[in-house]
Amino acid sequence: MRVLFLNRYSLAMTTGGMAEYLHYLPMALRSHGVDVLFYHEGETSALTGPEYAQNDVPVYYGPFVRPSFFVFTQKLKPLVELVYAEHIDLVHAQGAYRSGYVAMQLSKKTKIPFVVTSHADIVATNSDRMKREKVQRRCRDVLRHATFVTHLSPLMEGVSHQLHDTHEKSVIIGNGIDLSGWSSFVSLPEQNYLLGMGRLEPEKGFDILIDVYAKLRERGIKTSLVIAGSGSAELALQNQVKQHGLNLVTHCQDLSRIPDESVVFTGYVRGDAKKQLVAQSQLILFPTQPHRVEEAFGIVQIEAMAAGKVVVASDSATTRYLQSLGLQAVLVKADDVAAWALQIQQLLSDDSLRKQLGQTNIENVRQFDWDVIAKQYQEVYLSCLAIR
Repeated sequence: MRVLFLNRYSLAMTTGGMAEYLHYLPMALRSHGVDVLFYHEGETSALTGPEYAQNDVPVYYGPFVRPSFFVFTQKLKPLVELVYAEHIDLVHAQGAYRSGYVAMQLSKKTKIPFVVTSHADIVATNSDRMKREKVQRRCRDVLRHATFVTHLSPLMEGVSHQLHDTHEKSVIIGNGIDLSGWSSFVSLPEQNYLLGMGRLEPEKGFDILIDVYAKLRERGIKTSLVIAGSGSAELALQNQVKQHGLNLVTHCQDLSRIPDESVVFTGYVRGDAKKQLVAQSQLILFPTQPHRVEEAFGIVQIEAMAAGKVVVASDSATTRYLQSLGLQAVLVKADDVAAWALQIQQLLSDDSLRKQLGQTNIENVRQFDWDVIAKQYQEVYLSCLAIR
């Protein structure tokens, strides 16, 4: 089976959970007899490629048709030719609006079935365009024509069904994790730091963590706060650290030894460096602000599970869903600094509880292994081809 993944942005421009998804899922699908190709928006009207991504997936670039009343057949032509040349059996749109629209138009031209997975692009709190009736109408059209729809979480399922009820052709399939890559890090000794990780954007709540850390230091807690990531709020966050009179360390290179009693900015981390950073932390902090943005899944939380770490997290629909699947997390009101400080202090004072909850996370994370997730997608693909 050959499946074309439609995603407007190239892997080089993709970060966070989406980047992990696009890297690991195609590799896991190979073992289930599914070959994946990528198609991204190019800089010209001509089809270019293939190049090859790090996961050895062929990557093509070309026009990415914008949703509009009129469909410009000429702009769709390179993609139609690619589908026939590469003998594509099915198209998997990563997102309901732009990618879903392209998949729908492609399916109308080629009669090839298409699957839509939404990555939070249809949540109104995440995208102002989703407040426009015209955009909602186009998303409804995509969902209506899709052969199948998958959702990363019940939150995304609910939002999708508000646009168009697809209960008869949809399923929840979460994000995944490469468990084999984490096994050698679980036994690393714990170091004296708390870890927050993700894009440094206002809605991610790292400003709350800095206020929480300042309160912990006032109470005599001698630990460090590591903030791993990059984004538009980085400078403002560093200035906030200075305003609190806390010791600031920027672009820490040696992650094997975190500076004492400091707020440490590491920049964006990936691969083994990220695994080591997670595995040696005391706690993983997930301070997303759901009133500002809704997380589709929360990959950081299952990374914490894989490393055997307990999570302190904002009370959100996604985290409650992961809790129902076995995530060991303490939930607090997203912007309540005092509540955050209290829960972190209590967990830091109880080593045995942290280890107990962390071990339970290791046992429960197996359901998110990419091989398990890939099998679920393969079953969806086969059902789509059967309908065809």
